Amino acid sequence: SEELPNKINLESVLISIDEFFTRYPFFVATVTFIWLVVIPLTEEYLHKYKFISAFKAFKKLQDDPTAQLLDIREDRNVGYLRTPNLKILNKSAVQVGFREEDEDGFLKRVLEKFEDPINTVVCIIDNVDGNSIKVAEFLVKNGFKEAYAIRGGIMGEKGWVAIQETLLPPSVHVYPKKVTKKQKQQRKLGSNGAITDDENGESKTTRPLSPYPNYPDLRPPTSPTPSKP
Repeated sequence: SEELPNKINLESVLISIDEFFTRYPFFVATVTFIWLVVIPLTEEYLHKYKFISAFKAFKKLQDDPTAQLLDIREDRNVGYLRTPNLKILNKSAVQVGFREEDEDGFLKRVLEKFEDPINTVVCIIDNVDGNSIKVAEFLVKNGFKEAYAIRGGIMGEKGWVAIQETLLPPSVHVYPKKVTKKQKQQRKLGSNGAITDDENGESKTTRPLSPYPNYPDLRPPTSPTPSKP
């Protein structure tokens, strides 16, 4: 007596499902397509670019012959804190500055450096990690095998510099370039129109606004008033 109701209930469920499929075939086909095609492809796509820790990035560069380091910082930043030297891994890091307004130019320069992108894995390092994940996605969309954005970049929290003393070999350590006393003095002279840093971080010489550069109020020195007899 208990088995009969269970059997009836199961049959009712199957009949209801069949009726639903019959009434809404397009909906069922769409859901099936999403489940079997879209979701797996999305998971695979997302797997091709993602954040990675600086230590894991180094391990990937060490263990994967196809992995390369791409530094997307601009030249002025690289001048202050150089790109890690990967000679110990028999590799050379590539530096191509990235700007959002020049994505096409950036891609062109990157492809000039990597001739076989479909078989190349890139580990991308920035100052921190602001643009690195954008670049990772951009490069995967344009044919690279995989792209990993180094979390923290070179200077951020848990970035390359932060972990190098404890987790990375000395040969790949990087340190800020020291500013000499002369450079500091030159930068201080900028208010008088001498040597200043332009927007690209390069030093340049400018003409002083005053013919008397040592007198920033633009007036010449006055002669002492002669004493009256």
